[in-house]
Amino acid sequence: MTFKIGLIGCGGMGMRHIFGHIELRKHFNDIELAAVCDVHKNVAEKAVDIINENGLKPPDIYTDYMELINSRHLDGIAIVTSTPMHHKIAIASMELGLHVITEKPMGLTMKACRLMEESAKRTNRILAVAENYRRDPINRLSKALLDSGVMGDPYFALDIHASSSRKAVMHSTVWRAKKQQAGGIVLDAGVHNSDMLLYLMGPAESVYAETSVFEPNRKLMPMVNVAPNLAEMYKHRNEPGFKTGDEVLQDAIDTGFALIKFKSGAIGQLVITDTSHGHSLGIETITGSEGTLFRTQSRSGKPAKIVFMDGKEVIGEELLKLVPSFELDDLTTTLWNGRRRIGQYDMGFHDTDSRILAYEYMDWVRAVEKSEAPEVGVLEGKNALGLAYSIVESGLSQKKVKVRDVISGEINGYQKDIDISEEI
Repeated sequence: MTFKIGLIGCGGMGMRHIFGHIELRKHFNDIELAAVCDVHKNVAEKAVDIINENGLKPPDIYTDYMELINSRHLDGIAIVTSTPMHHKIAIASMELGLHVITEKPMGLTMKACRLMEESAKRTNRILAVAENYRRDPINRLSKALLDSGVMGDPYFALDIHASSSRKAVMHSTVWRAKKQQAGGIVLDAGVHNSDMLLYLMGPAESVYAETSVFEPNRKLMPMVNVAPNLAEMYKHRNEPGFKTGDEVLQDAIDTGFALIKFKSGAIGQLVITDTSHGHSLGIETITGSEGTLFRTQSRSGKPAKIVFMDGKEVIGEELLKLVPSFELDDLTTTLWNGRRRIGQYDMGFHDTDSRILAYEYMDWVRAVEKSEAPEVGVLEGKNALGLAYSIVESGLSQKKVKVRDVISGEINGYQKDIDISEEI
């Protein structure tokens, strides 16, 4: 039986999802993109053009998401809109009997996530979150290395991403500058970092952080100047009311320095900012009692490396010898040209991105078929956003916070006015 999906949101990330579907259909025929929706019809039409060019059946076009989810010919909905719409569309879809996969972050606030969770339980629908970094084959290998114990007991993790936006709006998208829309690099990008740390290090217990909006005055610059790797996919999108060169007031946090205590006893330092002008710094390491793992840049194909206490270095394909039983799952193996064990790969960003997105969809659909949780579901989505929100909540309160209290809503000083204004 064919699983029919409706894609809501055909902008930049939506176009990437389109290419994920195209990659998926090279290997599997039991999934169909049956409908697409965008408030701007011309944006949806551009997505359909790409589908036609690749020889697939053109989906129906909608401009009203409620009309799409009420169309009664779908099995699931993929939500690729700006964050404020995630919970609204997800809940409406699940209440009408549809399964849902939503882009990260799972919801606008933790309250929105809890409402999504309640709806999924009440309707017995599968809700997945499209978190992509952990699906990279090199990150799978890093996880296997840590789990094998070859590095001994994990002591601490460093995850430092200090970059410069050159005072431009992140991804040339105005909503990403706005607190009310869960904007700012700490939440919008930091949820990736959070998910990866939790994936590799296990649950987080507490966070102490300092945060700031160092640069409230931003400029809307062309995407090719801000994120050249993504520009081709994003050029067709439409954000009414703004044009290139406009000044934009950013009130979303642009810098977070956090100290994390994991339940295992390990410590983590997470630093994320786009205000580091003249000096970019990227460090992703995990140190244990026997050495340090140097993680790879996700979706780059570059190899990870371990440096042991005695100075011995093991890199790339050689790492596979340390975990002889490690194998990628069947789906990843299929998408990576039949390779069961991968230490590095040479593939362009967009090819890698499409394969990972294809994986996300298949993992979700197979979870629906088996009536089981997807790899990244409600729990993982809540935990990743909860860790990211713990950074901004701690920064606001100037206190160490328990991550569980942020997830439960007991601590919500930063989120409270968002919930009120959005009537969540």
